Amino acid sequence: MKKPNEKQKLTLSFLQKMEEEDREFTDKELANASSYPLGASLRAKLNRNEFGEFILKQANGLYKAQHTLGISLNEYALKVSSKYRHANPVSHSTGTSPSKPSDQLTDKSIQAALAAIEIYNKPDFKYREETFSILLINAWESLLKARILQNELEHIEVLYIKDNKNPGGFILSRSGNYRTISIGDAINKVELDPTLKANLFILVELRDNAIHFRNDSPVLNTKLLEIGTASLHSYLEMCKDWFKRDLSKYNFFIMPMSFFHAHEVKSYSVNSESIQTQNLLRYIGNKEKEHPHDPLSAHSISLRLETKFVKSKMLIDPNDPDAISITVDEEDAFKKTFIWECRKDLLPRLSNRYSDFKQTPEFWNLLRQLKKNPKFCRVRYLNTKTKTGVKQEFYNPNIVQELDKHYTKRQ
Repeated sequence: MKKPNEKQKLTLSFLQKMEEEDREFTDKELANASSYPLGASLRAKLNRNEFGEFILKQANGLYKAQHTLGISLNEYALKVSSKYRHANPVSHSTGTSPSKPSDQLTDKSIQAALAAIEIYNKPDFKYREETFSILLINAWESLLKARILQNELEHIEVLYIKDNKNPGGFILSRSGNYRTISIGDAINKVELDPTLKANLFILVELRDNAIHFRNDSPVLNTKLLEIGTASLHSYLEMCKDWFKRDLSKYNFFIMPMSFFHAHEVKSYSVNSESIQTQNLLRYIGNKEKEHPHDPLSAHSISLRLETKFVKSKMLIDPNDPDAISITVDEEDAFKKTFIWECRKDLLPRLSNRYSDFKQTPEFWNLLRQLKKNPKFCRVRYLNTKTKTGVKQEFYNPNIVQELDKHYTKRQ
């Protein structure tokens, strides 16, 4: 990288002063401060965004400085260099801030995740498991890099691979663009739940196996579905946690609907698989053992989807031709949703989950308030029809999400 010149030094000093004072300025003031000629030269530079992200034109025709405080002269010179700007174009819209690189990567990530789901849900797509893993890893890589940019104040050079032979420089690709860090480096740069981290590295292995060789094992494809399902569940959580993106408007569902799967044959033997597939399955099995499923955690190594055909509970009421009645087995729904008893299940889990949990009067008052919410607690009577006789309270595990606001989770 070339050494910063005197005009760049003067420009940065002026922009930092303007940003610190939160002042707008004219192109004439910029010309006087930077020594750039005011005529066509400076105006052309402004029109071509040659000052990168650091100068933003306002609706009134004036300019404002941004992102200049705290950066070095070398960093400024790098970001206004033609090579850097061509690799990282900044599009300004009058009167508004430019779209942040992290937002752009997040948008790209979501589209990749949606594409992964769409491909997997195609009825008879021969390469769907492999394509699903490739696109899902692409989604995660973009999301992780967006998180890194978010943590590093949108300084995009943190994603570039440093050139040890050229201090201050970065490694270029065959086309001359800056090379960015790998998915593995991105995983290690972001603080992640250990289970999520293990899930992602398994997904990377499956992706690599699909790209560089093949994944043609029915057992492996089943495991990929389970791992991908868990990974998508985590993806939704991290989009919401990191970027406040609510993806509920999208149909994030994968649908392995089928009347027959080859892997459901009872006599199927894993020993008949290739050595490569056995190694992958062994690797996955070890990770599942290291990170057993925790129903209170937002992350899992794998989640199994059970598909079975049951009698429909949506029935047309012959006495009301204008309506459709939905019959719900209340007892069955209760057993599947409210599964914790207080002394046996809830209290021991809270002790294990929180470092500062104690059964104080404050806790019991809090629990008394939460029990009023039917989403968290329900009463079950011995006689479920008349709702009389002995009764007992049962809790939904989602109650811990509210308790998380009052106690400190163990590391």
